[in-house]
Order: sequence, then structure tokens, then C-alpha cells
Amino acid sequence: MSSSIVLLFMTLSLVTGAKLTEDESVKTTKTEAVAGGVAKLPCDITPPAKGDKVHLLIWYKEGVSSPIYSVDARNQTVESGRHWSEEGTLGNRAYFQSSGQPARLTIESVRDGDAGIYRCRVDFRKSPTRNTRVNLTVIIPPDQLSVLDEKGEHIPHYILGPYNEGSTVHITCVSTGGRPLPKVTWWLENALLDDSYEVISDRKVRNVLTVSGLERRHLHAVFTCQASNNNRLAPIASSVSLDMNLRALWVKLLGENRPLSSDTTYEISCEVVGARPTPIITWWKGSVQLRNTRETTSTDGNRTVSTLILSPNMEDSGKFLSCRAVNSRIPGSGIEDGWKLNIYHVPIVTLELGSNLNGSWIREGVDVYFECNIKSNPWVYRVSWRHNGKTVTNNPNGGTILANQSLVLQTVSRARAGIYTCVASNQEGDGESNPLYLDVKFSPVCRPGQANVVGVGKGETVKISCEIESNPSPIEYIWRFNNTGESIEISNTRYTTEGSHSIVTYTPNTEHDFGTLLCWAKNQLGLMHQPCAYHIIPAGRPDSLLNCSLINQTEISLGVECSEGFDGGLPQQFVMEVFESRKKMLIANITSSTPTLTVAGLPPGLEFEVNVYASNSKGKSDSVIIHTYTLKSPQKRTAMNPVMLQLVPLLGMLLGLVATFVLIAVCIVIALKCREKNKRQDNDKINELKQHNHGHSTESLENNPDIIPLNSEFQGANEKSVETSNMTLYPSEMRIETSIKPKKGEVTYAELSLAGTCNAYSELLSPGGEPTVYAQIEPGSHINHISQHTTVNICDTLDRVCIPGRGGTITATRF
Repeated sequence: MSSSIVLLFMTLSLVTGAKLTEDESVKTTKTEAVAGGVAKLPCDITPPAKGDKVHLLIWYKEGVSSPIYSVDARNQTVESGRHWSEEGTLGNRAYFQSSGQPARLTIESVRDGDAGIYRCRVDFRKSPTRNTRVNLTVIIPPDQLSVLDEKGEHIPHYILGPYNEGSTVHITCVSTGGRPLPKVTWWLENALLDDSYEVISDRKVRNVLTVSGLERRHLHAVFTCQASNNNRLAPIASSVSLDMNLRALWVKLLGENRPLSSDTTYEISCEVVGARPTPIITWWKGSVQLRNTRETTSTDGNRTVSTLILSPNMEDSGKFLSCRAVNSRIPGSGIEDGWKLNIYHVPIVTLELGSNLNGSWIREGVDVYFECNIKSNPWVYRVSWRHNGKTVTNNPNGGTILANQSLVLQTVSRARAGIYTCVASNQEGDGESNPLYLDVKFSPVCRPGQANVVGVGKGETVKISCEIESNPSPIEYIWRFNNTGESIEISNTRYTTEGSHSIVTYTPNTEHDFGTLLCWAKNQLGLMHQPCAYHIIPAGRPDSLLNCSLINQTEISLGVECSEGFDGGLPQQFVMEVFESRKKMLIANITSSTPTLTVAGLPPGLEFEVNVYASNSKGKSDSVIIHTYTLKSPQKRTAMNPVMLQLVPLLGMLLGLVATFVLIAVCIVIALKCREKNKRQDNDKINELKQHNHGHSTESLENNPDIIPLNSEFQGANEKSVETSNMTLYPSEMRIETSIKPKKGEVTYAELSLAGTCNAYSELLSPGGEPTVYAQIEPGSHINHISQHTTVNICDTLDRVCIPGRGGTITATRF
């Protein structure tokens, strides 16, 4: 514990029993506080000498031997000093505020025991000690008010009376509790009526208000009793309202007495004027009291309107409808008014199923009939029928027969199920019967709208739901798998059943597992006639998009519209990738569920490469590549004079002619070089073949398919130039190498090495300069034979440009 705190407790111990001497100057003040409120005890802490400061501040209370509150302000201000409060007397309810003028000790939640004389002792650093007395008076508000009637009983709901006009009323108000005893007064709104209260005990004060000669103006007058013993809190108050009995001046049915339609709701009003309080208004139909009413009263209470909600029927015709108003507190005050009822009504119709039919078990194919019972005045001129709200027409050929008040349905189907009603019409309107639900039982059928083609890959697992419509619900499901070679029933362990649908889990592992899944359902009526079929097809990546064309080509946007190809048996989406042509930089990537894609925000006047393809969970299709550009922005050309504008087309034509001549010259040079090289290579090849085949007979040379006969046709071929649109390959000049054996479902490429081709043409086929072309061999195919002078159609697989040859053919046979 710090030395300062020890010193504080020593100081408090020294001054605990200190008493005031006669020489000490003491100033006494008075203050009040309401119990439960806040008490503020002033204490002057202003130093008498300039430059002095408060050193220690201690509060005492008479009857308490020790200090109850202290502030240690040594070496600091009063606000930041150490505050201490005695737990038993003040606890945490008190705090000292030095910022006010004067400073004060604030006590919250004041109690009755807090009343008494307090002393504030202030020790200054240099000046003498100052003591201040404060006499705290605790005011206790009155506890409650009781307003009593003339019998001395509490007034229920604070409504006094009722009293008749001209009578006298006595109202007593009693206040209980409070110190000092309160004043008890009577008020009418803001006007003081009576302040002559009397003390009847040490805790009770009473005031009796007398009002004579009650008039109609006293109706609902509010008399308020108030009790108060201080000016800090609002007085407690209790109010009562005066009720009076007044006789009704008249009773009258409002409106015109006219015929009423049966089963139609009417509101008939009855006006009662002058009765107070609200009279007892009753409605009568003959000797039967009607209770479906509501009442409204004017703000002044002088006029009361009772409204009867009446739905008459045909039996009410000729009865007397009356309205009667009675003030039960005034004998002989009943008055009434009434009409004689004249009732028209729409037909009353009830619908029943044929008496010999069991409505809970009607199967498809049976005959059903309904009977319409009608009660009407006047009689009906038309009877119609409705099925689910739609009118039923007579159609004997279709199995619907309308006869008088009957409806016959022949050979009902499940489409005939639903709600039926009968409607009878007379001059009053249409009367519709009770709805009757026709429940038609039928065997299970497939729910329309199901997807019946399911794409799935080998080894993948798919869940297929068989959804059924039936009445009653299915009790059993059967699944079978069919393909071209077999029909297999699926074990019930591979599917689940939940009411109107069954879910099978299926995994195709081989090609034979692709086929059709068939689902049958069975209920109490039997097995469904036609199963639900779900075709299982191999799922793969989608086909390329078709018929792609540019749309919405502007300065900043491009659009592509295509036709979608086969989706591979799975849901597909469409992607457009936009690249800047020169730098091959991706500019935009757009995905859509439709094959119409648009990209915006592109720079104007640039060339782009647009790749469009489809994708699904198995992969993506081959891309469709479109080279396009955005339009150039319009620019102002105000600096060009008319002469320059006329020279621009001429300069363009000259540049085009020069470029054309240069291109023709280059082509001629390339053709001549290719011709010379081909002729030289052919001569070298002939010499090589002569040396290689030396020693063989002429017959063997002719029969060997790998040897080219030296005839005039071959020699003539050497003299012909190679054209870019036609090239002949000989068996000895071509070899086909396959790196792997084709498997079913895979794509294999064959390598064709071409000898004797010109460098320019080889460069076209293979950018690396090697005379090699890769031809695609379809899955499951092989080369049967290559005849002499075989023509190979060489295709660029990207641009789909084919260069045909001459001679024989390559025949491919699919496994």
C-alpha cells in the first residue's frame, strides 16, 4: 500500500471523533429531496486566500460516528483526487462534484433514512478549516389515490354512474401516505372545482365533491382528483368519467323497404337518436332475435346506428323485421320500427353422385353419373355443369350426356377427374352447387416431359429418375436394361423408390452397356402398360459450331451468331475468345448458354482473331476461327484541300498496280526454280533405280510394285511442272508410318514422307521445310493397299484446304 493512502487513513482516524469548537465558523443550509430522486448537498470549497487550495475534504452525518465520504486532494485537484465513500451509509450512490457553484455532494436513489444533518469539512493547505452544515429533508410522495362512489366503493373502470338527468352525485377522493401530508383537490378539465380537503388520519386526506342538477352537458365529463406535497414531482391523479341515462328520442329503419334476394348479404341500418348511454338495440325476425349486428356511435354519443347483416332465405318471405331500442335503466323506454319482408332467391342446388356408385373407388373405364337437386323460386330456366371451373357441353359421341338435372360420363378416364358443380339459373341469378370431387383411379403411366436421352461416359455413374403418375401411388417398380443383344432385369439393390418416382444408379463400363433402361410401376390396379424408356448414349465433347457469322460489328463491339452442333449428350455452353491478331493477346473471353455471343469495349480499328467453340463436362469442341476487325473511328480531315482529295484515288490505283506486278514476277521465279529442281531430282532418282535394280530380270522389275517402270509416261512426267493444285505421288516415293496401333474410339495420325517435292510446296505442307504431311486415320480404319500412281489428297487439318493428286486411290476399311 502506498504511503499516500496510509497517510489518508491516518488522517481520517485523527478526525473521526473531531467535534466543532465554539470558535469555528459554521454555515447551515437547507435542502430537500424526493424519495427515489437525487439529493444535492452544497459545500463551499473556495479557498479564502488567493493561491491556496483544498487539501482534504470530509463529509459527516449526525448520528454516524465515522466519516461517510472523503476526497484526498493533496498534490492534485479535487476532481482527480481520491474519492472514498462509506459502504454502509452511502455505498456507490454518492459522488462529489467540484465543478459546480457551489460544489456539492450528490446522492442518488434517495432513501427515507438519508434525511438528517450533514457536515462538510474542508481542510486547505494554508487557510483554516471550513465547516458547512446541510439539513436534508426527504419528501415522501403520497402512495395512492382512491376514488369512491356514494356507497364508499371503488368505481369500476373509472366510470361513475350512470345518473339520470337532474340528479345529484357525490364523489369521494382519499389520498394515502406521504410526508408531509398532501393537498387533495378536484378539477374539471383545467378548472378547479373543490380544494376543501380534510385530514382523517396521520396518513389519509379526503375531499368529497358534490355536483347537483346534472345536465346533458355533464355526459362523459371527466372529474380529476389530485394529491401533491411537493413542487418537484407532478401530482398523482385519478380521474373518473360521468355516465348518464337518457331516453331515446326516435328509432327509424334507414333506406327503402324493397324486395330482398335470398342468399344475398344485405346491411340494414337502424338509427337511434337521443339515448344515453348507448341503448340496447335488438333486431327481430318475427319472434326470432337476430344477432349478426354491429353498432357505431357518434362522437357526442347522441346518435347510435345499429347495422344488421342479413342473408335471408325463401322461408323468410312475409315475416316482420323490426329494430327495437331500450334503455334498461329507464322503465318503459323501449321504441321500435320495422318492415314486412318480401324475399326472392336464387336456386338452391345440391350435387350428389349416383346412389349406386362408390365414390372412393372409381376406376378408368366405368360409367359415372351425377344428380343435381334444385330448390328455386321462380323455377330455373337453365341447368349447366362445370368441371374444374370450365363449362361441360353435351357430347354423346365423346361420352358426355346432359339430361335434365343429370350428368352422365361414359367410360371415364383420368382426365375426367376433378371438381364438378351444377349451376341452376333463374331471373335472380345463378345458384352453384357444392363442389363434388371425382377421384378416378388409374394404372401408372409415365409423367410427361421427362428427358429420355441421358449422356454418360464409360465408367461414369449416373442417377436416372423414373417419374410416374398414378392413382393410387405405386407400390412396386421394375427396371430392365435393353440393348441390341440382351435384356437384363436390374436388381432392386441398384435403385430406390420414393412414392411417385424411382431412382436407379447406372454405370456403363463397356460399349454393350449403352442402350435403353426401361421402368415399370405397379399399383393396386396393376402394372403399367407401356414402360418409361431412358436411352443411355455415350457422352463426349460437343461438335463444332456451324454457320457462324459476324453480327453487330461496330467501332467497339463484335458479335458472332452460330448454329449449335450436337451437344455430346450433355448440357453445353458456348465460349468466344477474342485475340489481338498481331500480338496474339487475349482481349476478351465471353461465355453464354446460347450460340450468340457479343463482346463490347474493344479498341476501334484493330484486327482480331475470334475463336468460337462449345464445351461440356467432357471437354470442348474444335474452334471456329474468324478473322475480323472493329470499324475505324470517324476522323476530321479539314487540312486536306480539294486537289489532294482528287489525287488520293489515283495514288491508290498506282500502288495496287505496282504490287500486282511484283507479285507476278516473284511467282514466275519460284515456278522456274521448282521446275529445274524437280527435273534434276527425277534424273537422279532414275539413275539410282537403274543401279539398284541391276541384276534383276525385266519381268521381276515389271511385277515389283515398288519399282517404277522406265517408260515414256514416267519420262514425260519429269518434263511437266509441279502445280500447287495437283501432285502425283508414286509408290516408291511414299511410305506410311504409324507409331501406334489404332484403338477403337481413338484417333491415329499417319506420317506420309514425300520425295521429290519442291521446297516451296514442302514449306506449305510442313513449315519446318521437311516434305512430311500428317494425314488423319479415322478410329478403327487401316490402309488396304496403295496402287501405282496413287493420288493422295493432302489436307490442311486446320484450314480444311485439300490439294488433290492424280492416279490411283487409297482405300480405307472400317473395322
